[in-house]
Amino acid sequence: MLKFLLLGGMILIVLGMFGTSMTVAMDAQAQGIPQSAYSGLQTINTSGLGKRGEVVQWALKMAAHLHCTPVRLATDCQGSSADHYYDAGFPPEIIAWANTHCPGCISWSPDTFQCVVFVIAAYAYVQPLPVQGQNANQYWDHFASQPGWERLPIRGATPQPGDIMAWNGGAYGHVSIVLGVDPHHTAITFAQANGEFPIQTLPLNPDGSINTQNGYWNAFEVVGYLHPLTLS
Repeated sequence: MLKFLLLGGMILIVLGMFGTSMTVAMDAQAQGIPQSAYSGLQTINTSGLGKRGEVVQWALKMAAHLHCTPVRLATDCQGSSADHYYDAGFPPEIIAWANTHCPGCISWSPDTFQCVVFVIAAYAYVQPLPVQGQNANQYWDHFASQPGWERLPIRGATPQPGDIMAWNGGAYGHVSIVLGVDPHHTAITFAQANGEFPIQTLPLNPDGSINTQNGYWNAFEVVGYLHPLTLS
């Protein structure tokens, strides 16, 4: 079981995976949770989500050790940079997987950790993704022909925890992992690398699209969700 709790200005992640338990505390202000315009999720509980829950667990374990400066500062991840640094507490299993599958690759390095490899890593021990070096802005088209995957439109669809958010914008686009949608369907919370915050919430428009006009993501748009059909 995993629970993600907002407690008095601190984010408490309680993980139970493979028979072990781990607690990680993250400063809410430094991680950007919650944002004042929308409350997002107060709790993420992966019990009952099956394999999708495991994807979320891996995403949260990585996010707990991502930051926007080489040494996390009190004002870390406040829009001045991107969360592409990871510290010594980063999951060793992910580092081992990277050393086996992409040894020496800059995109997996502790000071240049990229959004695409974050998503690959979240799925690595659950269901390896059918990707071979595609940029983030190529994911939406690439997954159209991948068996076992469904592309959910940005409008009118409710994504599930563990789904991949596909973004357009910039030179390479962006990808992130859905953590959940708030009960009133007014905001979506997701995890990512090389973005504004390791864990972030953005508001949903009435048609279900994501409002990215927050100053950081203005030039980006989420085009849809990549949903794994084979994960329970």
